[in-house]
Amino acid sequence: NTLGDTGLITDESSLEAYNHDWMGKYTGTSKLALRPKTTEQVSEILAYCNERMLAVVPQGGNTGLVGGSIPIFDEVILSTSAMNQIESVDEVGGTVVCQSGAVLESISNHVAEYGFTVPLDLGAKGSCQIGGNVSTNAGGLRLLRYGSLHGTVLGL
Repeated sequence: NTLGDTGLITDESSLEAYNHDWMGKYTGTSKLALRPKTTEQVSEILAYCNERMLAVVPQGGNTGLVGGSIPIFDEVILSTSAMNQIESVDEVGGTVVCQSGAVLESISNHVAEYGFTVPLDLGAKGSCQIGGNVSTNAGGLRLLRYGSLHGTVLGL
């Protein structure tokens, strides 16, 4: 088990939060949620699942409105919530490097210490994760001022 005790969730009551969206509109029946901390662990998990033809559904902050992060059947849930590190801020280039599970509000607060603003602001900023924001090209309150989020992402 490369994930350790906290990275493997099989308890039915603990899985409730992973199998339901925040609005209570969608419900899944997954029996397993994995919480990797590194991209290497994600790669290992996906290779393992691919070899065994196991379906995987990625899940970030679970704040989406269309149920895309909820398993339809019994997919393995790959939660990015433990991948929440803000790795660096480049003060000259005005860029931040962070993991996909970093919460938008944490990133905003962190870069504010350097005098920067994240060009995205959402009502769910306290729980949504940057990976989900980027994958859905979230717009938010600052869209007209700063443009599309995809236009501000330099790399993955």
